[in-house]
Amino acid sequence: MLSPVRPAILLVDDDLTLLSAVARRVARAGYEVRTAPSGAAALKMLEGSWPALLVVDLMMPGMDGFELCRRVKQLADLPIIVL
Repeated sequence: MLSPVRPAILLVDDDLTLLSAVARRVARAGYEVRTAPSGAAALKMLEGSWPALLVVDLMMPGMDGFELCRRVKQLADLPIIVL
């Protein structure tokens, strides 16, 4: 029997402690969790596959969450939750 497909969620935050804590909670809820510590890392991950949902911290160094959201929305109509 095939295992059920779990929707993937990409979490993006430069605070690694918070990223880890949220990832654990989301995984316990039954989702496949992917994490990225920056906007640039998230965009790199999106080159390979797209999650069902993106959760983004707005205040990150380098590429902030606003810019990441703008770039993602130019490519796809992906649901985004902002922290």
